[in-house]
Amino acid sequence: MSHAEELLAGLRKAVSEIVDPEGAGVLFSGGLDSSIVAALLARQSPVTLYTVGTEESYDIRAGREGAEFLGLPWKGIVVQEDELLDAVRHIIRLTGTVNPIIISFEIPLFFVSKHAHERVLFGGQGADELFAGYARYVDMEEPQRMEEMDRDMAKLMDETLAHETAIAGSFGKEVRYPYLHPHVIDMVRRMPMEEKMSGEVRKAVLREVARMMELGDLAEKKKKAAQYGSGSMRTMKAAAKSRGTTVRSLVLELSQEV
Repeated sequence: MSHAEELLAGLRKAVSEIVDPEGAGVLFSGGLDSSIVAALLARQSPVTLYTVGTEESYDIRAGREGAEFLGLPWKGIVVQEDELLDAVRHIIRLTGTVNPIIISFEIPLFFVSKHAHERVLFGGQGADELFAGYARYVDMEEPQRMEEMDRDMAKLMDETLAHETAIAGSFGKEVRYPYLHPHVIDMVRRMPMEEKMSGEVRKAVLREVARMMELGDLAEKKKKAAQYGSGSMRTMKAAAKSRGTTVRSLVLELSQEV
């Protein structure tokens, strides 16, 4: 059995163990990670795909197109500046962070948690850390890359998931992550690095899984980080500029209103 075949079997097992038969919402960017999650879930439970972004942001377009390809129900949640700034206040209150990057990254989860009808949500967290998905990994030698991937995974498990639990929980929602299933993590960590990054191709084995699932162009899709694909960081910068300040100062001002 190839590494891709083993991974596909492992992901199917992970999904089967955490699926909610009553249905689930998927945080869907239209990229590789969330497309695999959506396709696997759809075989076991009713799903709705949710994409958050500003008007005609990259993620809104990619989410719409990806959902059409998969033939799954999709809801685009278009966010205006005043709604986004209100979300920033709530995220500060819920997580205690005033880091603009962290806050803008969690904007999509905030709005999906707020608007989704399903109690259980599924996300693609962990794919970048497990499969060498971040662009900065490309120029690293393997020992440094492995060290950085481990450090990023630790931060995800210790900090990011705590933030997301708080955000989703404030709306009575729960987020589940197939890539972070212990069985999947153990399997991927035993794979050689060349399965994760082949030359400059990141997430190589995950892309092969998508091809095996016949996900077409979604297997090759390049994803922007959530804060950029959704347009949340761009909106925060525009809001700060209109007030004659920086994004960091804007966030600190908003934190005083919490």
